[in-house]
Amino acid sequence: MAVQLSLPSLTPGRARADALHRCILGIDTNNRDVFESACLKGEDMTITLGPATFSGWAAINELFVNVFKLITTHIASNIRVELEDGADTAKLTAHVISYHVKPEDAVKVEDTSYTAGTLYDIDLVRDGGDGLWKIKRWDLKIQWTTGDKAVLHG
Repeated sequence: MAVQLSLPSLTPGRARADALHRCILGIDTNNRDVFESACLKGEDMTITLGPATFSGWAAINELFVNVFKLITTHIASNIRVELEDGADTAKLTAHVISYHVKPEDAVKVEDTSYTAGTLYDIDLVRDGGDGLWKIKRWDLKIQWTTGDKAVLHG
């Protein structure tokens, strides 16, 4: 599936929200290029997951190694974007339900997934190089889970 990374017809708010859409589309299609197009791939990018904070692209890239081995579906809703006209930064919040399953278990009758309901709090910046909005800070606050965490965490 070829994905066009830049969508010039988006409104300013939707262009910012597109960073989240590219991120989860990349994860759900196992397309690292699409995922990485949504991330500020530098030392100042951070992801906070519960009590742990991962700083810098090398640590974040390592965090996603197991995720890209899985079949996933992320459903985002209640997306809100705080922005100011002409600003190169924005803030985004969303509610996300994410399903994770091992490829060999994808079509089993019994539920073998790990599912989480999560609140995302994201800081975005516009990349001067390609003009795309990128995730700089991503805070994932897990509200609830079901299933086997070993699916995601090995």
